[in-house]
Amino acid sequence: MEPQVKEAALESLRRGQPPPDVAVLESITAGGEAGIWNFWRERYLADYIAAGGSKVKFFTGKPGSGKTHALLLLLAEARQAGYVTVYIDARQARLNKFDSFYQAVLNGVDVAGLVAAYSGLVVQSLGYPDDWASPEEDFFTRAQGQGRAAETLRREVQEKLDALYHDRKINHNFAMAFTQLCADCLGIRRLAPEQRETLTGWLKGNPIPAKALKPLRIFTRIDRYNARPMMASFLHLLRLCGRRGLCVAVDSLEALLERGPAGRALYGRTARNEVYESVRQLVDDFAGFEGAFFVFAGRPELIHDEKGGFKSYEALWMRIQSEVSGSRPNRFADLLDQDALVKEFFTVERCLELQDGLNRVFALGAGLVREDFSCLVEAVSMFSPVRRVVEAIVGAADGGAGAGGEPDGEI
Repeated sequence: MEPQVKEAALESLRRGQPPPDVAVLESITAGGEAGIWNFWRERYLADYIAAGGSKVKFFTGKPGSGKTHALLLLLAEARQAGYVTVYIDARQARLNKFDSFYQAVLNGVDVAGLVAAYSGLVVQSLGYPDDWASPEEDFFTRAQGQGRAAETLRREVQEKLDALYHDRKINHNFAMAFTQLCADCLGIRRLAPEQRETLTGWLKGNPIPAKALKPLRIFTRIDRYNARPMMASFLHLLRLCGRRGLCVAVDSLEALLERGPAGRALYGRTARNEVYESVRQLVDDFAGFEGAFFVFAGRPELIHDEKGGFKSYEALWMRIQSEVSGSRPNRFADLLDQDALVKEFFTVERCLELQDGLNRVFALGAGLVREDFSCLVEAVSMFSPVRRVVEAIVGAADGGAGAGGEPDGEI
């Protein structure tokens, strides 16, 4: 592993944040088999979502309890399983109306990659290898070089692309934009660079002037009224492109309740309710969305703050609250408490496993013993045991610097 990767990962841990490198993240994960990301992978991504279902989960926990860590591992598992994955930080992306949420999701998607994938399927359906074209020579040019008549070939390709336009599960404007990008990729109808950028931006939900869209036969913008069918179109297209579906993690949702440096609320009451309504629509649209798994994560204030949290928007709270509760956390519940999950499996043995993982990756040599970890696990009234253990190990390796601090990130 590159030294700069290790140093960046170690610096993230010092700040109370998970390492950005997935390989490092997996190497220092303790009790991976008990992690909620593995449960979601086995019970949802590998089965229900892959079969075309959709689900929305909510995930709360104290700072440092491992929410972001779990989300990043979930996305890594989803990518490996063939899903398109998107990570959204609610502090960085505005999530008011549903079109804002659509834009935040699509901005994390490689549209050019989907165009290439669908174009490859078109090429394959015509009897050629799907990778027959290359960036240096498009399919149409190469096929002509092999003796294919231009007009006949152009008509055959266009008929294949028109099948997408006639698919009743895809919005006509969405299909029009995407098929034009595919036609450009295949070489049957060239777009100017600015036209390619316009179509890609429109698909991502960016505001595009009508005068730029009209020559491309796009006569509407993606807004709060049509963003839901556009999302459904996108999800259906993913599966047509050979992807298993979409996995989205929305982190730091407590930003809905926070104030900025100037003391002004990041989200006013109206904007916050718009977010809750968008999430409510996601919850209710499970029958119309194919292969979608959404996880919203934030701190316990989202539950306990009755004036600004989930309870303040009854239409959403009625749909996600757990009607039946027991002494052990129900991993099938739509609303999960990370602190309860950690309390169930985070033992002294897990602490020792975590120390071994950190030592293997960073050669910290912290030298903490079972008695030290027993104290850390037992004193969990205010801070997450995960944070306390990582701080103790990294802090001991740094000669005590950083131990017991209060970083703002999520281990």
